[in-house]
Amino acid sequence: MYASVIDRDESLDKLAEYCIAARGVIEASGTSVMRQLIDLLLFEIGVALAEKAEIEPQPARSN
Repeated sequence: MYASVIDRDESLDKLAEYCIAARGVIEASGTSVMRQLIDLLLFEIGVALAEKAEIEPQPARSN
């Protein structure tokens, strides 16, 4: 019933791709309200992706 963490991460990436594509169409033929809404959605997706990146272990750096 619930998506696994891996599925959720992949879903966020795919969702971002689709919304970026939709943003282009909305820019060309949408209303200002539509642009504001897609921008808000893209912002929220970005927040979710950033939170995901904070949780993931970072690879060790070699100097």
